[in-house]
Order: sequence, then structure tokens, then C-alpha cells
Amino acid sequence: MAIERTIEADAFLSAIDAAAPEAVSACEGWTTHEIAAHVTGIAIEVTRHLGPYLEGEPVPKTRSFEERETPLRALGHANLLGRLDSEETRMRGLVTEVLDREPDAVIPWTGRHMAVAKFVPHLRNEQALHRWDVAGEDDISRQLLGDDDLVDHSVGELGQILLVAGRKHDPDPDTDFRVCMRSDGHRDLRVLVEAGTATLAWAGATADEPWIDIDAVARHVFIWGRRPDRHGQVRSHMSQPNLARLQALLSGY
Repeated sequence: MAIERTIEADAFLSAIDAAAPEAVSACEGWTTHEIAAHVTGIAIEVTRHLGPYLEGEPVPKTRSFEERETPLRALGHANLLGRLDSEETRMRGLVTEVLDREPDAVIPWTGRHMAVAKFVPHLRNEQALHRWDVAGEDDISRQLLGDDDLVDHSVGELGQILLVAGRKHDPDPDTDFRVCMRSDGHRDLRVLVEAGTATLAWAGATADEPWIDIDAVARHVFIWGRRPDRHGQVRSHMSQPNLARLQALLSGY
């Protein structure tokens, strides 16, 4: 059965189409045009992997963001938006083909392995997050980012990766760290540094440790290195050094 276009894809495409291509986004260093190139590049790279896999050929090494996005950034904005639409459609078609044949398929991806079934949630997450970068927090952002399903993808697939860059700015890298992020009506999410390894993980029960209260939408963008655009969405119940360390660890992917 064909995988239909998601609400995240529709919302992202509409937001990108409505925004000025040169408008500076909340994703540091990127305009609307560069965000469009990034998300288009993900779809193209997934397709570049799945095509050979379907043919029984070796899956190529995943290219860097710079390799795949540079030629896309050079496109005129209207042409880029056409590619964004068509490449997302093409990717979903190949994911459908692979899963129809092999529901549990796993392929090499960015130096690790990824279940093919995870690629659509991965793109949904990128689309919802980067729509927020362009459109900010509105009713659609709250709908797309406020539930646990996409955060769960970030935690399950990228729990350590999201903290790699932040560890380079960690002010106390040799000390263990445990902080809880609490959002009303949602599971508690923990930021952990233990034995030199940093990760995100769902809390099994309410943990007795420093915490922040954080709006569910703000939590989603916070773990990706963004800062909520409304004052008071994050409230600290920890020391100033711990808050500063948490912000350093969650400083971007």
C-alpha cells in the first residue's frame, strides 16, 4: 500500500512556499531557501540509498549535508520548491516498494544502520521542526510538535547524536549529569551524561533530580538546539551552573 503524503509534509511545503526565500530562519545560519535545500537533500539521499538496495546492489556511503545541499542551494527558489515536492514523493514511493517486499528492511545510513520504516518518521520530524524554524509557534506547530510520537523518534534514533555537538561546549565534561525535562501530560525526558556518554532517554518514573518544566512544543525544539519564542515556556528548578550546562549540551545538532 502506498505511503500517503503526511500532514507534516503538507504543512512544511505550505510554510516554505509562503515564506520569503531570503528570510533568516530560527535554524542558525540558514534562510528559508537553505532549509528547503536541506529537506530536499534528505529525500534525495534516502532515494539514493533505496534505489540500489531494491536492485540488490551495494548501498552507497551517505554523503555529508554539504555535498548534497550545495547544488540544491544553487537552484532558483521556484525550481528548488519543485524538487522539494517531487523528491519527497519519489522517496515515499521507494520506501513503499522496499517495505512491501521486506517490512523489516534495514540499510546503512550515516555510519550506522536505519530501519527503512523509520525514514518517513525521520522526514516528518525534519519537516515539523523546520516548519517551526520558518513559521514560528502557531496552531499548526503546536499540533505537529506537541505530541510524543516525533519526539520519540528523536530520542530513539538520535538520542546520542543530538548531544554530540553540545558535548564540545560542555563546561564540565568529566562530571556526570542528570536532568529531567517535564511537560504536563507527557512522559518525563532525561538528559544524561554518564561515564563519558551523553544521551537523551525517557524516564521510567519521576526521577528525583534537578528539572525544568517545559511546554511540550518547546521541549521538542529545545532538544534540537532551538530556543522557544515565548517567554516562560521553560522554567528552571536547578542551579544556574546546571541550567547553563543543560543549554550547552542542547546547543544544536
